[in-house]
Formats: sequence, structure tokens, C-alpha cells
Amino acid sequence: MKPSIKILTVLLASGLMIPAFSVAAQAAVVNPDETVAVEENEEADSSLPSRYSSVELGYVTSVKAQRHNDCWAYSATATLESKLLRSGLTAVDMSVPHMNGWATTRSNGKGWVRTISDYGVNSISAGYLTSWSGGVLVSDLPEWTINYETQGDAVPTGLTRYGVTSLRYLGGESRDVIKQAIMDNGGVASSYSHAGSLMKDSLTYYMPPDYNGSKAGHAIEVVGWDDDYPKENFVATPQNNGAWLIKNSWGDNNELGGFFWISYEDKDLLTAKYKPSFTVDSFEPVTANKKLVQNEIYGATYEFDYLEKQEVTYLNHFDFDGEFYLIDKIIFETTSKNAAYTLSFVPDKDGKPTDNQEEWVPLGSGVTDYAGYLCMDIDNYLLTEASGSIAVTLKAETGSTATIGVDEWLVLSGSDDYLFLNESEPGMSYLYENGGFTDVLDWYRVSNDDEIGGTFVIKALTIKPETGDVNLDGVVNVLDATLIQRYLAELDDLIDKQLALADVSGDGNVNIADATLIQMNIAELEE
Repeated sequence: MKPSIKILTVLLASGLMIPAFSVAAQAAVVNPDETVAVEENEEADSSLPSRYSSVELGYVTSVKAQRHNDCWAYSATATLESKLLRSGLTAVDMSVPHMNGWATTRSNGKGWVRTISDYGVNSISAGYLTSWSGGVLVSDLPEWTINYETQGDAVPTGLTRYGVTSLRYLGGESRDVIKQAIMDNGGVASSYSHAGSLMKDSLTYYMPPDYNGSKAGHAIEVVGWDDDYPKENFVATPQNNGAWLIKNSWGDNNELGGFFWISYEDKDLLTAKYKPSFTVDSFEPVTANKKLVQNEIYGATYEFDYLEKQEVTYLNHFDFDGEFYLIDKIIFETTSKNAAYTLSFVPDKDGKPTDNQEEWVPLGSGVTDYAGYLCMDIDNYLLTEASGSIAVTLKAETGSTATIGVDEWLVLSGSDDYLFLNESEPGMSYLYENGGFTDVLDWYRVSNDDEIGGTFVIKALTIKPETGDVNLDGVVNVLDATLIQRYLAELDDLIDKQLALADVSGDGNVNIADATLIQMNIAELEE
């Protein structure tokens, strides 16, 4: 029998499910109709224009026509495309079927338990992008198609061109914060409640706060705004002018080419009801010398908030690839905004994280200035062991709980059917409390009567250094040639890994010829 710890209540909708979480004994029930509205600006940011369009600036790809209930996937791929275009890359079309197919039930019965025609949630796409399972270019999948028998682990892999490193949640944020995100990144993935009677000529939409008729959730991309857009243009009349410009996924079906306007005062758009609305803050071109080390690929399906403590240390234990021995970035998910965090490398002792904090290596610290997937650059920490853990210590604001994302099983309300079934195993994630470690699966079993559990969303981007990068700073330049010269003059020592990188000629020796080759290559590149 499945443990009745948590259920996911859903309202089936036009390509999106509306989630509300219920956790017995740990947290209050969140009703989908009790949403947090977008905060009104006390004073508008004078640096923001009154009108803006990513479409006019060329940061938006063409409107597509969805075939299944996969508007959530169109919304997310459009948002990534906008970020790429905003960053100066050439126009790219990302494959929606690849994301939809990836999010189907795997051959072992786990993962997202759905077919390509079933509904989805926005957290699916967030996990897909931040696990570097996508985006995948349409042009890279010319001979692959999805069908109703598609299984998530049979979807083509190794095709990701751009991996998302930071993804910011925006539901419930102020209007100016959302505007700034659109200007910075090109667009925001979000959702609203759609009722056909409130759409006017396929060009405008507004759901009043007191609307209680039939509706269906629908995911879109927000790509601009107009503070002076006339309120009279809507079926129901808002109190004030102003609207968001929306990229839809229902084809080129109106005089705006498939785009339309939603009033600033719409009941559910950009609120906390549809979680998460998000924007892509940063990404990495995926290359052969980069490897994302992770214990889960699905991202945060839930937030580990059970401890209800202001300060908590969460760890993920990893077996590292010996060739990728530099930690370049650490990525983790949390909804604890404005929390102080510290990142550490925790060495192993007898195959498990050492509880001697004096042996922990500080990697960096900061403050979570937003909720979502955060990324911190690490100064190329050199891994000297084959395994170890990344620890994230979070200290929330006074009166708040320090939480972290977890890929935790979900069950549909009113049924015994899984919506998501994780693939957690012992030894993946740990809690550090009172000077000792607890395997998270043991914690779930003992404290929550839960035999399935979950895995924390903590990832490490590791680098395989390029030959010639002797000082391990991520680039090959004159500093590396100088370091070789200093080594030969016995002024500096090099560890074995550095000596292997210093052998530029590949003759098995490190000598002045290797320094000369680096200098020649630099001169050639400069020319």
C-alpha cells in the first residue's frame, strides 16, 4: 500500500495541471483557489519603459501549434529560445517533442508517469532544462518521432546544446521584477486560467478576480508589456489600462501572428497558483569537457520543508569521473529567498561523508536573492578523490524554514495513481544534524513512514581541463607557459594532474618545448 504522506491535487486542463500540495502533519493544505496575487507596485520603476516587446527586438521564435496537451513544454522551450536569442546566439528552434517524450514513463515504470498526450506541470520542464536533458535542436532529431508508446529512457540522449545553470521562479513577484526579467532574458514561462468566453477575437484576454465559471490551465510565454494598453479592449473591463504580451502555442491564428494580450489584472497569470513561473537566468554551451554530476534528472518535484528549522545542511554524495576533476559550478534548488548559504566539499571517510567539519572544504557562500535553481561559480576546485559530497548549508530569514528542492514521489488526489515516481537510492542524499549524518531515505522511512523518499536537487558542473591548462584556471594562456618555465627552474611544484596537462607535445616529458608550443598557439590565435 502506498504511504499517504503527500498527494498532488490536480485539475485537468488545456495542457497543464494545476497543483496544490497536501502534506499530512507537516504542512497546511494549499488550496489552488487561494492564490498569492501579483504585488502591485507602490511606485513604478522609472528605469523601465512603459512599453517593451521581445518580439520586435528579435528575441522570440515563431509561434508554433501544439499537437498534444504539451503547452507547458512549448512555454519552456520558447523561454529558453528567447534567452539564447537575447544572449546573441543565432535563431534556434528547440524540440518540444523531445521534452514531451522525455517526460513519459520509463521502462522501469518510474519518472513522470504519463504518456505524450497526458497533461504536465511546469516543474517537469524546469527539471528537464536544469538536468541538461535538453534543450535539443529540432535539426538534431530529423529521424526521431514520438508516439503513444514512447518511454522516457528511450528518448535520444547526448544532443543537448545548451544546459540551463540558473532558473528563477517569478510567480507572485512584483510587476517590475517580472518586467526586468523579460528585458534581461527575453521571456518568462507562465500560465493562466483560460475560459473561452473571456477571449476576444483571439487578441485579448482577461479573467476578473470574481470569475468562478469553468476554466482550464494553459501555459504560455510572456514576452513584453504595454502599460497603456486600453482596458476597453477586453471582454470584461479591468480597473486599469495595461497588459502583458503573450506568445501562445495555438498557431498563427490571429492578426498578431499568434500573439495576444492579457490584462495586468488577470486573476491567475504570473501568480503563485501555477508553480513555477520562471525565467532562464544563465546557461552553458554543452561541450565534451563539461560534465554535470547529479543524482537525479527530474529536478524539484517538491520542497523538503519537513524539518521546519531555520538552518539546515543538505548533502549529495557523488562518484566523480576521474577525467573531470575540476568543480566549476554548483547548482541547487531552493524556495528559501534571502537565505544565507555556504557551499562545502565534504571528503569521504569509510565511503561516507566525514562528520568532522574541520575537514570540510569551503567552496563559497552567498545569499539566495531569488527562489529557484541557483548557480554559484567555484574557483575550479581540484578534486583529488574519486568520491565526495557537496554540502549546502542554508540559514533562512528569522521565522522562516530553510528548504531545498527534492525529487519526491507524487500521487494524484482521489486515486492511487502515481504522477511521479522517483528513483532514489541509499547513499545519494544526507541530512547533517547535531554533528552527525542521516541518509535521507532512512529519515523518510523513520520520520515520515515513507519507503520511497526522495533525492535532494544539488548538482556539480565538473570540467575536464584542456591540455596546456597547467594552472587549472579554465583557459590556456601565457600564464601556463610561465608556470612550466618556473617548474623547470624549480621555482614551483606541479602535481601529477598538472604535469599531465603540461605535456603539450605528448612526448611523455615536460620541457621548454611544451611552454614554447603554448606560446606559439597563443600567437596563432591572436593572428
